[in-house]
Amino acid sequence: MNYIDKMYDKNYIAPYVRLLIMLLGLLAAILISYHYTGSPLPVDEKNSLVFQNALLLIVLATAVTEKYFTKPSDSLINSLMGIITLVSVYSIAPVIAWLMVFSYCVIVFISAFVCMSFSSSNKGRVAQSRFATLTYGIAVTLGRAQILFSVIFMFGLYSFFNIQSHQTIALVVFWGIFLAIWPLNIPQLLSRIFSFKVRSELESVGILIRTDDPNVAYFGINPDTKWSPKKCFLYQMADETQNWVLPMHSQIQNERLIGTALILGEQSPKVLGTKSGQLFDTGPDLNLTELQIMQYLKEDQNARIVGFIREDSEISTIKFEAIKDGKCHDGMLIWSNINGKRIYYQITNGLTYEESLEGDRHGFHIGVAAQLGILDVDKGFLKYDWVPDMNSPLFCHKNPEQEGADAQVDGQFTYGKIPYSNINVCGDFVKSYNHHTAIIGVTGSGKTELAFDLIRHSVLNGIKVICVDLTSQYKGRMDDLLPHDLTVTHEIAVELSDKLFAVETGNYGAGAEKKALSGFAENLTNQISTKITEFLTMGDENHRLGLIQLEEISNTKATLWITQLYLSCLLNYARNNNGNCPKILIVLEEAHTVIPEASTMGVADFDSKGIIGKIAQIALQGRKYGVGLLVLTQRTATVSKTVLTQCNTVISFAGYDDTSMNFLRNIFGDNYVRMIPNLRPLQAVVFGKGVLSQRPILVNIPYVEAKDEEGNQNN
Repeated sequence: MNYIDKMYDKNYIAPYVRLLIMLLGLLAAILISYHYTGSPLPVDEKNSLVFQNALLLIVLATAVTEKYFTKPSDSLINSLMGIITLVSVYSIAPVIAWLMVFSYCVIVFISAFVCMSFSSSNKGRVAQSRFATLTYGIAVTLGRAQILFSVIFMFGLYSFFNIQSHQTIALVVFWGIFLAIWPLNIPQLLSRIFSFKVRSELESVGILIRTDDPNVAYFGINPDTKWSPKKCFLYQMADETQNWVLPMHSQIQNERLIGTALILGEQSPKVLGTKSGQLFDTGPDLNLTELQIMQYLKEDQNARIVGFIREDSEISTIKFEAIKDGKCHDGMLIWSNINGKRIYYQITNGLTYEESLEGDRHGFHIGVAAQLGILDVDKGFLKYDWVPDMNSPLFCHKNPEQEGADAQVDGQFTYGKIPYSNINVCGDFVKSYNHHTAIIGVTGSGKTELAFDLIRHSVLNGIKVICVDLTSQYKGRMDDLLPHDLTVTHEIAVELSDKLFAVETGNYGAGAEKKALSGFAENLTNQISTKITEFLTMGDENHRLGLIQLEEISNTKATLWITQLYLSCLLNYARNNNGNCPKILIVLEEAHTVIPEASTMGVADFDSKGIIGKIAQIALQGRKYGVGLLVLTQRTATVSKTVLTQCNTVISFAGYDDTSMNFLRNIFGDNYVRMIPNLRPLQAVVFGKGVLSQRPILVNIPYVEAKDEEGNQNN
């Protein structure tokens, strides 16, 4: 019940009426004490018991402490004060009467104490719950200030005063009048009288200019009006219905102040003293609380408004006008309520905008947000098939880091959190590993760190991971996983380079050189096959990571040949042991070196192009045999499109080249591609089979200081 509803409630007592009654009661008690004892507050035990510990406590507790109802804690304090008061007069009071009143206070004290003890613990036990209910009834009934202190008051009169004295009569009359005004509803009557006076004096602070259907209104408001979302105003329409409006922003137009407001909903019952077409400041007593505003908007107390929907919004992308102090940020999570469902969006852009209002221009911010959809804790973000209503409000969590919803299932991989939220973005990477994953980003953006995390996650979940490393950083960073070295010796690599060179420079046809190369390649294939078979048949969990370290010589035939031989051996083993082969994930670091795009990387000869095509085909055919790819590259322009287009999960860190942007635009769409050049380190856009979302999402990758110390700058 809000304040206005209380004014129409016949049982409502205004706070200022309670304060007035308390002050008058205290003043009367002090005057009686001064008249009969010569002191405003008596000092001897007899008069002190009656005046200070009875009358004053009746006044204070009834008017202030127990203004609605008596709680067990109130009864505990009342009875304790009564016990202390009675102890001080034990030696001068009639014994039997003292024992009776003292026992009464002790019973109330014990009942309140027991009730509070059992109510705060062991809530699930039926017997204790019933015992708490029983003691609650005793405590709140006998422990009421009006009853308990009245008993002590009567005990004091009986014990220490002459029943027929003027002092006793004055005390009894005061006590009776003070207690009688409550059942006679005199405080309620005073509250209604004063409340009517307040309502009848409401003054208009503005007049309606126009409304934008369904729930935005523009008002011409007084210049001294504080137009802020922290305070609501009351507007009476032409049909005399009254609505609460929430200020959004204001601007100057033709020497007057124009205020834009969101119409929250109808006020009932009506507030008196208003006129149609005008806006009213109802004052602090009638203002809606923040919780009541959210209730009108069908939200909870943890939400706050960031703006409202503008024209040209679509199902996949909305535009909204950000309110003043909306505190919007790039990547921020917001939501709209559509047909009773919470639909999430992620802010992807912000624009300045200017609107003409009767000749004057108003500048404000327009936010652009991409739909993420409905958040399902088991399935992640699911697309929603409609757009929010025009002018409907958008919300974010008041404390974003406390947003509790989570798209995560146990055992899945966590890519990171949505910026300005506590929502983890996860995916079943183990299930989708053989659908291939591409990680794209410039040096230092964080792609290799994410690859390390994916490798560890795969190894812990039983996948055999083979890394083709040209950066020489995998071995040191993966030592705790006991990597198995699958690399051919440097001498063999040099010999292969020599034989390839001999083929290129030999006599016409280079028959002898090709024959020598063929024999060498056959022996090398057997060696690699043996290494691969040995690694894949190791059954213990300490041998799930294999490393192939190649010299960092971009696009040499030796590098391409060795890569092709390894992949051929892996595919042959997987094909020949189909059904018994372990899951295999191949990690291609600096993928432009081992699977380059021939047209952009200077690979012109027929043999090299053939090898590249063979590598790509081997990689793609491996999917049906349980072989997956994790491709890392700085630019999509330099990597074989045959492989990239088959990656069903794409993760993009910061990037700048047009070729990458055009490739990613087909996957992420324009909204997220515009964000990629401005991504900070350890920020990425993720999307695909390996992510629990039917739309792309911007995430913050967790920062771990230990990783940075190990060489994060080399990513």
